[in-house]
Amino acid sequence: MVQERSQSEPLMVEGDGPAQQQSIWERFSIVIVFVIFVTFRAADRVFLKALNNALQRPAYNLIWGNLMWPIAIQIMTVGMIGVYVMIMRWQGDKRYNLKFFAPGSTMASTMGPVPLWQLALFSLGDQLNAALSSPASPFVSQPIQSVMTNAILIWMAIISYFWIGARYKQVHYVGMVLVMVACVVQLSTPLADNNCSEPLSKACFAAYHSPLHGGEYIKLSASAMAFWYGLFLVSTFPGAVGNVYKQRVLQAQDVDVFYATWWSGNFQVLWGLICLPLMFMPLPGQETPKISEFFSEIGHTFACMGGSTERAGDGTCGTTPPPYFWIIVYLLFNITFNLAMTWLVKKISAAWAQIATVVCLGMCNIFSTSKLIMGASAEPMSLDDWLGVVIVCISLWVYNLESEVSNYGKVTQAAAPSFVSDGHANLAEKIDGRTDKGSFVKQG
Repeated sequence: MVQERSQSEPLMVEGDGPAQQQSIWERFSIVIVFVIFVTFRAADRVFLKALNNALQRPAYNLIWGNLMWPIAIQIMTVGMIGVYVMIMRWQGDKRYNLKFFAPGSTMASTMGPVPLWQLALFSLGDQLNAALSSPASPFVSQPIQSVMTNAILIWMAIISYFWIGARYKQVHYVGMVLVMVACVVQLSTPLADNNCSEPLSKACFAAYHSPLHGGEYIKLSASAMAFWYGLFLVSTFPGAVGNVYKQRVLQAQDVDVFYATWWSGNFQVLWGLICLPLMFMPLPGQETPKISEFFSEIGHTFACMGGSTERAGDGTCGTTPPPYFWIIVYLLFNITFNLAMTWLVKKISAAWAQIATVVCLGMCNIFSTSKLIMGASAEPMSLDDWLGVVIVCISLWVYNLESEVSNYGKVTQAAAPSFVSDGHANLAEKIDGRTDKGSFVKQG
């Protein structure tokens, strides 16, 4: 029987020696990482939308998302993990050295080496999501993107139920329903009014914002709208599978988040190259490059990123600031939010992290109204958009009222005992009499 602990007493951990008080990081790590995740995820989406709009051509976006981004982000990852290794050595753990980067490293998890094929599958869902959503992104407005991205939550709930034995309580279903209600609220005006009379505006469901035409709204044909919106919606499915898979591997083997990020990123470069031929897929209303133009198309993409408008139809490449500015800013935010999300998936669950992402997307809509960030692509938010943001914030609060349960133990996102440092402490199992069967850390 576990003795009740007074709320006023400091949290103590029983061990072999004297009781130790938890550090600030151990107690509030989830709160800290969550704040970083929400802020950087929201900014990440806005900067990516600005970049997609500047590149405009689907071929340019596919080359960016499948060739340039995986390589660039992996170069930054090497530097980030190098700092992590040095910090661990500075703290006295001399086991951290260059061997940490090697396949089969004993530091990959608290259970030893992790098979590389598992980490290879880590990034496959993310890359498929990026490859499918990138060409559609310029033709789908930021608020609509945010709403459609929420569909990933439905996929994840279904996949988690059958794959990792996740079981949800009433508050979790209510939280998910509130997310869908927010979607309906945000889409209510364009769906109900669908005012496509000239001049076109955000009220026209079939219109997209085009910086290429002086910041005007351009109406899509019915077939083009169905294709772009459908492609963006389909892209959420592989993302859902990937997120649930990450939870399964991270929690079952207590994998080091930095090691998982490093090796999944290496394989993401490979997945990007495999997805690159998608640029030759015929798209509605767009020029389809020929296979013989592969290398020249890559050259045009680099030129566009540098701000060149010499090629006909590349007017958006000459925006101020030029596309390379958005690339630099986006990469800085992207690497941080990805690491934070991986950490949250491990410590809590993929479904919880996705609910948190919904809050990020609400903030993303707010950021997208800023001309300082989005320039001519800035889009004002309607009352429906603001109500949607409020509802998704309530959904996250409702979702946290009770804990999830899966084959890997009880996910205690609201309790202080879950605030443990990543991969280097098994203290959670000793707090308040909990056992390994009730913890999401390494299984005994």
